[in-house]
Amino acid sequence: MSRRITLVIADDHTLMRQGVVRMLDVYDDIEVLAECEDGAELTKAVIRHQPDVILMDIAMPRMNGLVAIEKILLQRPEAKVLVLTMHNELEYMEAFYHSGAAGYLLKDSTGEELYQAICAVYDGRRIFPEELEDALKSGNVTPSLEHLTRREREVFHLVVQGHPTKEIGRLLNMATKTAEHHRGKVLQKFQVTSTAELIRIAVKMKIYQ
Repeated sequence: MSRRITLVIADDHTLMRQGVVRMLDVYDDIEVLAECEDGAELTKAVIRHQPDVILMDIAMPRMNGLVAIEKILLQRPEAKVLVLTMHNELEYMEAFYHSGAAGYLLKDSTGEELYQAICAVYDGRRIFPEELEDALKSGNVTPSLEHLTRREREVFHLVVQGHPTKEIGRLLNMATKTAEHHRGKVLQKFQVTSTAELIRIAVKMKIYQ
């Protein structure tokens, strides 16, 4: 009996999402169970459909990729998340590597490359770009983020995206006071005193434009 790999796909761009579905439609062993347009919808769909592989973008409304993957892995630690994104910055790759993603693929990949990546993570392998693998082996990962905890990394991304503290608390399912504490620790570790200064650092790191 041939295998069947079930997927849930999340991308806020409808044409991109539908294009991915059409690319995968030629493979008989791939079945797309649901399409989602934001992170909040994705987390619900994962619980409802229990897919083998979750294919998701990074930048999504209501709940971004880093927050979504944390919620998904808390509910389903065995979940295999494959990130499909336009962001080729090393820092993004590193963040999702440490967040538990099974793979990271760029949107300029071919349909065959996407199919092979899905099969790889389904089989239990981790698939990340060579530049990240080289950086991890050499220890040359992003030095300015190494000293942040996983939670602080999530807060960092949400702060530079412009989310206020109350909204960060809601997205990360924590009290506003706790979110403010983490925000303060991030500012302290980067030795800045304002969100504007933190954004300037993110721009220099090429992870915010």
